[in-house]
Amino acid sequence: MSSRVSPLIVLFALTAAASTARGQSAVRAASHTTLPAEDSSRVTLALAVGGQRFDEVKRGRCVHAPRASIFNTLSSMWMVNYAPAPGRSIALTVWRPMTGDTTPQINFNVSTGGKSQRIETVKATEIVGKGSVQITKRGAGGRFDIVGTTGDGATVRGYIECEKFAAPAPVGGN
Repeated sequence: MSSRVSPLIVLFALTAAASTARGQSAVRAASHTTLPAEDSSRVTLALAVGGQRFDEVKRGRCVHAPRASIFNTLSSMWMVNYAPAPGRSIALTVWRPMTGDTTPQINFNVSTGGKSQRIETVKATEIVGKGSVQITKRGAGGRFDIVGTTGDGATVRGYIECEKFAAPAPVGGN
């Protein structure tokens, strides 16, 4: 990979952090546009967040970058954006550092009916809630098993599965 990857992943990191901080505005914007067929993936949810259940299969965006960077830490990155209806979205970004402590770090946000619940475990940021994720590769896609507690105390348990992962969008036309 060339040095062009680093600005791309910084963009993903900033997008994930900004989306979480602003209540998933980037995901809402994505829900009003049609994704190119190669960027769209079937997303299966079997997830409980507090008293809410998400048991459905719809189209979303799943991205994987085998070599990425967050806060100058070389990592693999996976991202899921799922917005089946206006005002309703789930976003998950997982960073797995390649050196040192390789425990996956997550940005997780669920927005429904104007309420946002999140888990942030990325080092060098404000930690919100607690959680862990296990990633299992499945063909061209994968499954994320999530267990945690949001910043407001809601229990999160279940999985998100992507049929396939798209490559990150190029930056600067590259």
